[in-house]
Amino acid sequence: MNNKAHKQAFIRAEQAEKSLANCKLCPRQCGVDRTAGQKGYCGLDDTVRCFREVMHYGEESELVPSHQVYFTGCNLRCEYCAVAEWNQQPLAAKEMDFDEMVKTIALRQRQGAKTLNLLGGEPAVNLAGILELLGRLKPEIKVVWNSNMFYNDIVDELITGLIDVYLADIKCGNNSCAEKLLGVSGYLEVVRKNILKATGKADIIVRYLILPGHTQCCLKPVLEWLAAEIPDVKLSLRGNYVPPIPAGSAPAEYLKQEDMQAAVNLAERMGLKLIK
Repeated sequence: MNNKAHKQAFIRAEQAEKSLANCKLCPRQCGVDRTAGQKGYCGLDDTVRCFREVMHYGEESELVPSHQVYFTGCNLRCEYCAVAEWNQQPLAAKEMDFDEMVKTIALRQRQGAKTLNLLGGEPAVNLAGILELLGRLKPEIKVVWNSNMFYNDIVDELITGLIDVYLADIKCGNNSCAEKLLGVSGYLEVVRKNILKATGKADIIVRYLILPGHTQCCLKPVLEWLAAEIPDVKLSLRGNYVPPIPAGSAPAEYLKQEDMQAAVNLAERMGLKLIK
């Protein structure tokens, strides 16, 4: 974390908390008063809730061991989400105890955690609580913002300087697939804008989960955009798609090894920098 920004973390947390009275943290622009208990699309009020914390070794190699802290609530509804229950009923988890979480993070650091990985759900809709948490931590902790990148400018402004690594998801290569699979319109323009804004502010890894059957509509456009706009970005292609039951609009099959290799070959031909 940037030391100067870290000293302002509590001030930023207050700004984020005030914004919850007319919540427009993300492009859904719900405008609800979360401080009064109203809930918008993400299902959250003004409390912050953690449903899991774990030392994880399955992230990109430069991030591990990574201490993952999962926050409830999300502004997308991905059909294949692995933690969908915590997005659909985010208030079912206990409210986070900040003092206890600080102690837990310190313990994980002593156990060898290289990074603190903030994810969910979606960290952006938990902005106020996350900023307060960051204000309580030591500035030298390496913070990963593990995000769907679907958020408004206020989020970008308030996290700038506090984030060491943006682990940025691109989930679809066009808005039509995003509407079907993620339950959102106007997705691609927002995510692309936020990825470009994050570039240069901190380290950034763009992650794309390869969806079976979505080579031409999603994979190829994503790779072409990256090659044209940020060709030196670190790209993580993930092949661990798990089909939901029932599948609905999402692919009903697992990714084949030959399709994974074809995606890698395509990215390499475009000159992209693949990491594992």
